[in-house]
Amino acid sequence: MSRGRRIARIKLVTPSPQAAQKHLLDWDNRSLFHNPEKYPALTPENLFQSSSPIVLEIGCGTGEFLISSAAAQPKDYFIGVEISRRAIYHAVNQSEIASLDNIKFIKADIRLLYPLMKPGSWQMIHLNYPDPNYSAGRRKHRIFDNRFLDASHMALTTDGQISVVTDQLTFLQDMLEIAENDQRFGKTHEERYREGFSPAQKTRFQQAWDRYQRTNYYFTLRKNT
Repeated sequence: MSRGRRIARIKLVTPSPQAAQKHLLDWDNRSLFHNPEKYPALTPENLFQSSSPIVLEIGCGTGEFLISSAAAQPKDYFIGVEISRRAIYHAVNQSEIASLDNIKFIKADIRLLYPLMKPGSWQMIHLNYPDPNYSAGRRKHRIFDNRFLDASHMALTTDGQISVVTDQLTFLQDMLEIAENDQRFGKTHEERYREGFSPAQKTRFQQAWDRYQRTNYYFTLRKNT
């Protein structure tokens, strides 16, 4: 079952005004494209009134992975970016139930947020199970590309990292080819890629793939200084 179909099965529950104010930034993609200057810079100071760099998950879905991380690391700060309203509402509601103060979600296309990123704002960027967009006409919509690496290199701290996970080996190899041709990053492991990504809390999609016994593959990049 595709990512979109799994999200469609989730009940759409609008967050309370209190939960939305605390955890949700609902930004319009058209406005972001035409008038990015109207939006605040994505800095820890603006988002959390803190100077500590943030952990970012792109395509966070219903938020299981990020919420678990925020609960386990209450002194750190977390941002999830997701385009599905149904999924992000679920994540916001779960964050409110968990009484978390260190997590927010942005409903937007991550590529439209690049102009709002500032140097040294991100400690870690997670890209868990991105859409492979295999058809020729949709490959341009893949998130992991040179522009993504440009934005990441600028926004990461000097020791910042990027973690990428997928269950599609060919897709992983496509992303690796881009990464390995960028001298600004190096892998944190000797192997070209690793198998068996197993965090404390798996995403909704990894839980589904695990039931089908599908292997997941991952690599981690570190920003070169």
